[in-house]
Amino acid sequence: MPGQRLFLIIENPKERMIYTDLFEGMGFLVDAVPEGSDAFDHLISQKPEVVVADDGTPGFSALDFLRQAADSDIGVPKTIILTSDPVVDYAVSLIQHGAMDYLIKPVDPRQLELSVKKSLATAIAPLSAEKEKTVKHKAVQIITKDPKMENLLKLAARVADSSASVLIQGESGTGKELLAKFLHEKSARCNQPFVAINCAALPENLLESELFGHEKGAFTGALARKAGKFELADKGTLFLDEITEMQFHLQSKLLRVLQEKVVDRVGGTQPVEVDVRVIATTNRDAKSAVENHAFREDLFYRLNTIPLIIPPLRERSRDIRLLCDFFIKKYCRIDARSVKGLTDQALSVLHNHSFPGNVRELENVIHRAVLISETDMITPSDLLMDDGQETAFSEDTGAESFADEDFSAGSLKEMEHRMIFRTLDQTEGNRTHAAKILGISVRTLRNKLNEYKEPS
Repeated sequence: MPGQRLFLIIENPKERMIYTDLFEGMGFLVDAVPEGSDAFDHLISQKPEVVVADDGTPGFSALDFLRQAADSDIGVPKTIILTSDPVVDYAVSLIQHGAMDYLIKPVDPRQLELSVKKSLATAIAPLSAEKEKTVKHKAVQIITKDPKMENLLKLAARVADSSASVLIQGESGTGKELLAKFLHEKSARCNQPFVAINCAALPENLLESELFGHEKGAFTGALARKAGKFELADKGTLFLDEITEMQFHLQSKLLRVLQEKVVDRVGGTQPVEVDVRVIATTNRDAKSAVENHAFREDLFYRLNTIPLIIPPLRERSRDIRLLCDFFIKKYCRIDARSVKGLTDQALSVLHNHSFPGNVRELENVIHRAVLISETDMITPSDLLMDDGQETAFSEDTGAESFADEDFSAGSLKEMEHRMIFRTLDQTEGNRTHAAKILGISVRTLRNKLNEYKEPS
């Protein structure tokens, strides 16, 4: 600590003097400034080990400072942000961008001293921009040799760097979010946030607040200002999943954001400018939704500037083998298994299956097979599929079907019982993991286990 540089960015002269005395008493060489317009230049020239900044200082934006630092050669220093605006989402965003701590004003000097000491004791080095970019890009991997998919990816790569909105259509499980991330990573926004929200997962009033944010007191429970997803995605990409499930009232508000590039927080009086690229998806026919008056026509055309339609897996049969090999390697690595591949008979079963759940369903089938296979090759019985048309469990009907070669004796209920407990054994009793492998919800699994406890 003695001789290390600390950069203090704070407007209030009294606080600046108190904190300067505090840090000099700790042995720091302190550079204190009352405004932050030259903060990044100072960081580059002086290379301080620690930065303590009041986010309310004129000319200073904590997020912009952290982003600039991350993109520089020296990376993000150990940074502590002081603020009088206790918004949880904003605090999370600061930490994600490299801040070590986030303190609510007024700050007790002893608390600040402890925070600085704690940050110095943390040995985790921040990612450089190049490393961060590499990590992000590794996450997006689309496996295909299908001509339709290859052409789709070429088109996506060509339009990725534009600011135009994109509408991705495709059946559930085809990989719409993966394609959205592919577009983001191929764009100039790749080092900025990728923020996702499912429009069907939240009720209308909550979705409005999540998307556009709200002011303190805007409604019961709004105890502080909250930045919405649009603000959190500023300079980056906002992914709107299942867009056709959005209520008409919100569709109108979304259209205004896309047209005007401003957000109106719930209960707000001043619009907030945002620079966001929107990628929306739907597993419904969007044109039919417009014709049925379930989706605004003007919003459809605004989003559909670049239409991308992902073909279902049943139309991409040559990808099945590729995807199986990829998923086998993935889950052998994750679950410490030694499966090498599939038998020809198992591959034939998969080729004859319609895969209503598409790539997501295939991944679950292979994950399950890797876990229960007793040899180094997956056989038809490991797939737990009957005549290649139904998966092991149906969430809608509760029906089960298993390959005869694996469960040749006993009633269907007995087969179900054996399969569930076999999977629980493989997952060491982890119900969440077991339910995922079986293709059912945790609630369904819990209900099944309760059934087994009842006397027959």
